[in-house]
Amino acid sequence: MRNSTLFGALVAAMALSLPAAAVQDQAIPEDDLGLSKASVYDTPEPAAFEYGDKDAGTVGKRAARSYNTAPPMIPHTTKDMVPITRDSNLCKDCHVQPDMIGQKITPGIPVPVPASHYVDVKKGELYMGRWNCIQCHRPQADVKLLVESVFDKKAAHKK
Repeated sequence: MRNSTLFGALVAAMALSLPAAAVQDQAIPEDDLGLSKASVYDTPEPAAFEYGDKDAGTVGKRAARSYNTAPPMIPHTTKDMVPITRDSNLCKDCHVQPDMIGQKITPGIPVPVPASHYVDVKKGELYMGRWNCIQCHRPQADVKLLVESVFDKKAAHKK
C-alpha cells in the first residue's frame, strides 16, 4: 500500500510539472511585445505631428467624439492660449456663456461650457475644480492610429 501511495504521488508530481515545462517553451520574443515592433530596450523617438492651426472662431465642423461621454476635442489652435492658469484662462473668455446652454450651436459660435462645469449656472459661477480645460480637452492633431478601433457607438448605446 505504501508503494502505491508513493507511486501515485510521483505520477501526480510529474503530471503537474508537464504544463509548467510546456509554458516555458512558449516564450514570446521581445520584438513581438507591445504595439511597437522594436526591441523593448530601444528608446524610440516619438513621431512628430502638427496640431491644427485654425484660429478660434474659424472652425466649422467639430470632431466626432470617441465615445458617448468623451470630452470634446479642441478644434482650433491653442498656441497663444497656453499655459492655462487659474488667473489666466482665455478659454473662459469665449466659452463661458451660461445663457447659451441648451441652445442650438451654430457654426462660428463657441460651444458653451456645459452646466456640469458650474457651481451656479444662473450666476455664471464656474466650479474652479474645472479651470484647467486642457486636462480633459485636447487640441486635435492629424496622426496615424496605432490600433484601428472597432468600437461601435450604436451597439454600445443599446446595451
